[in-house]
Amino acid sequence: MSEIPVCRIVISSQIPPDEIESLETSLGMNKVKVQKSTNRVLGVDDLLVVATVVSGAAATAQLIDYSIKVAKAINHWRRKLREKGIEPKGELVNPKKSLSLDLSTATDEEVEEWLSQK
Repeated sequence: MSEIPVCRIVISSQIPPDEIESLETSLGMNKVKVQKSTNRVLGVDDLLVVATVVSGAAATAQLIDYSIKVAKAINHWRRKLREKGIEPKGELVNPKKSLSLDLSTATDEEVEEWLSQK
């Protein structure tokens, strides 16, 4: 089995730490592996979402399933933040490209589409 980075979630440090932990917990409950970045940047928390997949043809199907789980967890987390009056400041970053998506302005569908693009 190999590990493949799915995305980085770069979250503003203005988001309360317990809210960031709730996203990590939600992802973990969906069997999504999250690693905190060791390269800290002032003002942000950086989570790396990693898929552990079997190599070969099955890997593509596993990555699609994984991306759906990540998108659902992120969208649920953003809804909960907004219910509490907190704007979800942050972005999704593709670890292989310079593509990013603003979590405060993206729709749920845009998050799902962004994560499904590989």
